[in-house]
Amino acid sequence: MAGAVRPAVLLIVFASLLFMLTGWLDASAALATCPGALLSQACLDAAASPVESVVFGVVNLLVAVLIARGSERMLAVRILLAGFFVLERPITALAFGERPSASIALHLTTAFVEAVILLSTVRIWHLGHSVSQMDLAALAIPSAADARESALEPRPPVAR
Repeated sequence: MAGAVRPAVLLIVFASLLFMLTGWLDASAALATCPGALLSQACLDAAASPVESVVFGVVNLLVAVLIARGSERMLAVRILLAGFFVLERPITALAFGERPSASIALHLTTAFVEAVILLSTVRIWHLGHSVSQMDLAALAIPSAADARESALEPRPPVAR
């Protein structure tokens, strides 16, 4: 199962980096459009999108760490986030103000990476739920406590 999760986690980390880079490009474009009054309402509105991208990037990194540690709930949350980001990234790129072409390209690239993440996390979800409980019990590695208990149990004599 870890072999199936690793590529998805790496993709989520890559998407986080894309979010951060997009936020940086959007912030530099927002500062370029506000030469004098940095505290005007137009400048504050333009600064919201870069902050949003950076927050999304940080949340993505946290979720990636929790998924890598084996949290099934975070995998479900990531499926929902990927579905949201597939829609949000193109809308943010095209609908809210002017952006440099590099920023638009990064938004659309992030949306594509999020679509791949969505497909891979849904595949992992189905893979994890396709294994029966008996199969999981057969795959279970005995813990140290189980080994100590079995060592304390008397063993039947061996017949020769």
